[in-house]
Amino acid sequence: MNRWVSWIACTVIFTLLVGCTDAGSYVKETYPLVDVQGTGKNTAKVYVAEGKNVPTAAKEIASKEKPQEISKESTDQMFLVYKDKIVNVHKDPSNESNSLVEMDTVEYAKEHYDSSFLQGYITASLLQSVLGGGWFNSRNGNDYRGYTPPASSSGSGQRTQTPTPTSPTTKTPTTSDRQGSFGSGSSKTTTPPSSSGVRKSDGSTPTYKAPSSGSSKPSTGSRSGSFTKRK
Repeated sequence: MNRWVSWIACTVIFTLLVGCTDAGSYVKETYPLVDVQGTGKNTAKVYVAEGKNVPTAAKEIASKEKPQEISKESTDQMFLVYKDKIVNVHKDPSNESNSLVEMDTVEYAKEHYDSSFLQGYITASLLQSVLGGGWFNSRNGNDYRGYTPPASSSGSGQRTQTPTPTSPTTKTPTTSDRQGSFGSGSSKTTTPPSSSGVRKSDGSTPTYKAPSSGSSKPSTGSRSGSFTKRK
């Protein structure tokens, strides 16, 4: 009997603890944080619910902490209003299979959203109660609809390549197209000195007879003689 009582008590306590989990803590523990906008009380924290559409993510958050009001079910965008925050759940523009969960503080919502835009999702009386009458009547004209990823995250997907350092190039020697001729020795043809410029030792000028045009062979005389061996 006592065992059953203890088990029931533990179950009740566990259920109460689970039910006390607020929306902010659940989102923080469940989804990865992708960006933070603003500082202090004027802050928006953005998480990504991977593989979940907008209605699924919104209903999961509402099941952890009941909002004062949840907007009509939509596959594009839904709002959950709490006394201290506005939860903006919308389709991830860079990946339609995911949803972005934006946790806005009251100050951030007042500064960025226009009342006419939020009235398309949440009743005017609740907006006036949470965000104040001054904001409700201000009509600041802001066109903010929710967090948009930077252009680099949803751009064309091209990456800027870092230029690789190039090693100093060695210039290849060039050859010029020049033509020339090689000759052995002097390029001038040597001619024998003319006979008129040569003198004999006795002062006379030798007479030079040019060979005839005929190619006659020199004749040899037949002579006979004897050799005598000296004694």
